[in-house]
Amino acid sequence: MTYRHLLALALPLAVALPVSAAEWSAQAKNEFVQQCVAGAPAGYEDAQLKAYCDCAADKVSAEFSEAELQEMSRQSPPDPAMQQRLVNASSSCGEKLKP
Repeated sequence: MTYRHLLALALPLAVALPVSAAEWSAQAKNEFVQQCVAGAPAGYEDAQLKAYCDCAADKVSAEFSEAELQEMSRQSPPDPAMQQRLVNASSSCGEKLKP
């Protein structure tokens, strides 16, 4: 399973967090990472998942404005173009899942 599946699981959390990583409280980022790890498919080590989820939290918060995150939360399912941006924003994090 690819990192894209992990990111899809973390998307609902992204909409509840502040705009940039600098604005995220330690608690908010920790919750994002915990939910990302908890929702991950089997087959990855905890250290890999944590590294991926930490990276994804930083990338997503830097790429999306608060308005965009709120827009995604109202759409069901989210707009495919927005989903692709989400995947693109965190694509460099996929290396964290390699053994």
